[in-house]
Amino acid sequence: MRLSLKTCTWLALSAAAGCAPPARFVPAPERIDVTSPTSDGDAYVPVTAGAAALLGCAPPASPLLSPVCEIALPSAAEDSAFRIEGGRLRAHADSRCRQLGTAVAASLPGVRMYRKALVRNTGVGRLYGVGHTYEIDDTWLIRVARRIDDLNPRTLQEMTRTLRHEVSHTLGAIETPGADWSAEDYADSCR
Repeated sequence: MRLSLKTCTWLALSAAAGCAPPARFVPAPERIDVTSPTSDGDAYVPVTAGAAALLGCAPPASPLLSPVCEIALPSAAEDSAFRIEGGRLRAHADSRCRQLGTAVAASLPGVRMYRKALVRNTGVGRLYGVGHTYEIDDTWLIRVARRIDDLNPRTLQEMTRTLRHEVSHTLGAIETPGADWSAEDYADSCR
């Protein structure tokens, strides 16, 4: 089994940044990582053993220490917003955004939610990991946080922006601006 963490999206105040470039796009199977899917979006289950090893959730680490160790299917509202976003992007004037829309539609079966952002304290402040993309056995797994913390939920608009950012990595977008569009370019320019 090949495991690799490709990216994570971090928010610091209103600025976003992430980590690591991706490989190629392979859509996720519909039921990956979830053993008992439900339609309400509230049934969290532990990530698979492979994902646990990659994300730092495997023993001796406690799965309760990191919010990324348990995932759930998107709620009906989240799923609807993500589907609408994919359709909207497929009709976008920019061909790069249309390509992103196709990738969003292909990625939807594997999108999962985690409860709240992963918090990382730095010397200058606190970063909130609100999304990440990783690959296991050539399958892309897209993850989006529902909340910043226990008191602050994220809006559907914020979650769809994170979805655009994370799915862009399946197209080869990198975190830092360069000659090609970065993940932030996709997230901001494909609105």
